[in-house]
This record gives sequence, structure tokens and C-alpha cells, in this order.
Amino acid sequence: MRPTTRRGPSRAQVSSLLLAVKAAVLASVLALTVTTGMAASGSTTPDARPPAMAMDYSTQAVQRVMAEHNCSSTGFAPGTQPDSALVRTTGGRLRIVSFDRGWDVFTGRRPGLLVAVCLDPRATP
Repeated sequence: MRPTTRRGPSRAQVSSLLLAVKAAVLASVLALTVTTGMAASGSTTPDARPPAMAMDYSTQAVQRVMAEHNCSSTGFAPGTQPDSALVRTTGGRLRIVSFDRGWDVFTGRRPGLLVAVCLDPRATP
């Protein structure tokens, strides 16, 4: 009988290669995480606004109305009651409406999209 000759890599070589691949993947994930974290923490401040040139006209209009009426798309501190709401109609127009009407839009009882809630009272037409 002829001795069996092994073709291909040995178990030790496969284990070493697998360990090297795992280490490379782990290093890549760590480098990506650190790089992303550094970029995110270094480029924004709490009061930073996106550059106006990067926003389209619709976004600028929403930001302007929100600033004028003291609106927030994420809500206010507990115990703070909004007086009005910013709603986008089915026709695409922005409207400042009463908080109750904004709530009806939010719950689906009225058509439209609730964009934000506001602290300023709704302006009378």
C-alpha cells in the first residue's frame, strides 16, 4: 500500500487562516465604529443646523415656520401643553392649526400630516 499523501492545507493552516480572517473582520468593524463615532461627535453641536444650501425649499419653509411659532417635531418637556400644531394638508400646504385639530390629523380623524406641535397660539386669519 502506498502511504496516503495529503492534498490541500493542514488543519493547523486552516485554523490559522480562519483566525487571521476573524481578526481582520474584527479590526475592520472596530475601525469603522471609531471612525463613524469620531465623525459624528466632531461635526455636530446641539444647536447646529444643517447648511441652508443642503436643504430644499420645502425643508427651509418648514424650518422657518417652526422657528416663528416655537414648534417642535419631537415634543416638549413633560407638563408643557402645546397651543397649536403645524400640519401639512393633503394639497401639500403648511398650516398652523389648533392643537385639537392637529391631534385629529395625528389620529387620522382628519386628513393631512402632523409635522410639529407649537407653543405659540394659532394665529387668527
